[in-house]
Amino acid sequence: MRIHSTFRSALVVSAALGFTLTTTGCNSDSKDDAGSVRPASPATSASPAASANGIEKQSAQKILAAARKATASAATLRIKGQIKEGGQAIALDFSYSGKESATGELTMDGQRVALTRIGSAVYVKPDDKFLQKLGGKAAVQTLAGKYLKTKPGDKDFADIATFTTLPKVVNGILTAEGTPAKGEVASLEGRPAIALTDGGKGKLYVSTVGEPYALRIDGGADGRIDFLDYGKAVTVQAPPSNQVVDVSGLKGAGG
Repeated sequence: MRIHSTFRSALVVSAALGFTLTTTGCNSDSKDDAGSVRPASPATSASPAASANGIEKQSAQKILAAARKATASAATLRIKGQIKEGGQAIALDFSYSGKESATGELTMDGQRVALTRIGSAVYVKPDDKFLQKLGGKAAVQTLAGKYLKTKPGDKDFADIATFTTLPKVVNGILTAEGTPAKGEVASLEGRPAIALTDGGKGKLYVSTVGEPYALRIDGGADGRIDFLDYGKAVTVQAPPSNQVVDVSGLKGAGG
């Protein structure tokens, strides 16, 4: 499975944020933001008590397609992983509520970017280490503690905003680099699962009970991605408006 290519977008965060660091001022967003998003009810969890789904009897291609569809359609879940890519240590930890609500963070060599999405609004918050690397002291003074408000379709933020869109994340992760093949049927932390391989180092485990959710991609020394907390309630909270910088205002202000 594509354990490395999934995280490559994280490496372009600098380019996505760089244009903001040449601005001389900040425009706080004065509009009221949505308070929070909560699922109406938990989704079915891939638990040992659930009924067998028989997915292990299908072909590897059908198992992968079923896992992709079920995982991308989950009401709530958490995706957590860490790898090394191009000499950099990259980690992600996101919780999703449906397709357009998410909260979490990316960490790259000790520099963290927090992300929150509520509908068409995406909030990006780089930490001071990240700002220092990108724009020095001026960037820290201007943007420290601020959330940059943008949209998923903004070309300057498109790569990083991908991490807040569940179907895009799932489709990026659950894509075989080679021809998928069925592996062993195993118990993954107490959950029955079947493994899929694709000729590379990654091994995908798919639940054989309940929904055929993805449970883990294990890349060995290259890293691991876990799919957790299916059906558990997720609260996605917009940041306080006085901590929000509207990116459209920054672009309008120019240099």
